[in-house]
Amino acid sequence: MTAPTQMGTSHWRISMTKIRSGLRLIAVSAAVALGLGSVSAAGDTEAEETLRLHLGSYGTYFEYSNHGEPIKQKITTPHKKKSCQLIDVNGPLAALSGSDYGPGLKDGAIGIKSGNDNGTPCSLVDPTEDLTLSLGDVPDALQVALDLELKGDVRVQIVLSHGGVPAGTFEVRSGGGIVPGEGVDGSTKAPFTATATTAEPIANCLNGSASSGINDNCYVTIIPLGPFDAITFKPLSGKMSLEGGGDYGKKKGKDFETVFTLVDYDGWLGCDDETNSVTIEESTVYGDITRLQNTDGSECVSKPYNIDVDVTADTLSFVPHDNPGAPQPSAYQATLRFSPETAMIPFASLLEYDQDDDGPLPFQIMPWCTGDPFAGANGSINTTVIPTGDTWCVVSASTDLVGEGEIRTTWNVVGIGDPKFR
Repeated sequence: MTAPTQMGTSHWRISMTKIRSGLRLIAVSAAVALGLGSVSAAGDTEAEETLRLHLGSYGTYFEYSNHGEPIKQKITTPHKKKSCQLIDVNGPLAALSGSDYGPGLKDGAIGIKSGNDNGTPCSLVDPTEDLTLSLGDVPDALQVALDLELKGDVRVQIVLSHGGVPAGTFEVRSGGGIVPGEGVDGSTKAPFTATATTAEPIANCLNGSASSGINDNCYVTIIPLGPFDAITFKPLSGKMSLEGGGDYGKKKGKDFETVFTLVDYDGWLGCDDETNSVTIEESTVYGDITRLQNTDGSECVSKPYNIDVDVTADTLSFVPHDNPGAPQPSAYQATLRFSPETAMIPFASLLEYDQDDDGPLPFQIMPWCTGDPFAGANGSINTTVIPTGDTWCVVSASTDLVGEGEIRTTWNVVGIGDPKFR
């Protein structure tokens, strides 16, 4: 079985190796995959699921890609002469809304259709206005890369939300809106880029805000702590437009479209009794995974996860994902059962793992814990009971007679980090 993939994510697997009366080991896979990672728009595109906003000479649309046939949502304006107000802004992939008469589109730029001429109607958002883009029937976003056109002494407040609840506030500055000593400076040459994270929420774009073409554009990446399904732009000074690569031309436009990187999670794991565990059982495969308190005593931040069972392969995969910019020193406890086995020697099965996840080191037998991992651990595990050089250990194992000549082993294990087990 192949565990669910996530860019920058490691996996771990557990499998039972069966020993029968001096015969060779016969392996039957029973995998549990764990991973930590962040999604990067410039990373492993094979693992990405995206929603792209394209605004250029060869099309005006949203495009959803999930490794199947891409789905497009056209963006259109009324068929009235000189009108630039958007219609059909509540599509299946995304919706646009805003103040005044709502969103408008002109010359490859989305702004607000205002009641008066604020520069260029429809293509700009000014300090009296706001523009919101909401995701539709697609997974939540984990981060976004924005093609922004910035005019004047710009300070744009960008608020992310999830289910109507704020999920992060950021600020993009340009020109005279930049305050010396505040924020993280972006690149100094075109194409201009900048990045804002929860730890560093102010991005300084060093583009020429009085220029044209790509020189007044800034490609801004926003990386929050958690997922979001809506983004609101509110200029505090200056003006801005939301664009989709059109100013960069046909050759480079695809590289500078506004792109939401999406992740479809099965659920979330916190560290309290109501949110810290997930159980799955299909046929003979059973797994109960509990997230414990962080090993360093730091505040627990919920982690999304994916979980899956392959009954034919006798596997269970569980992949938690760290929020970008906020890696958690997490610890886990797992109870696992797989298909019954015919065995003459109880407890002869072994767990093996690869500590460096597909690295040069070979798989090795997972050791038993040298003591009680929960003694004095303040809700986590005492990592000193894991033998030196290892990151996981077996707490206990038990066998039950489930049929004539068949036994079933239940494994209880604890560990940290993100190696691969089998």
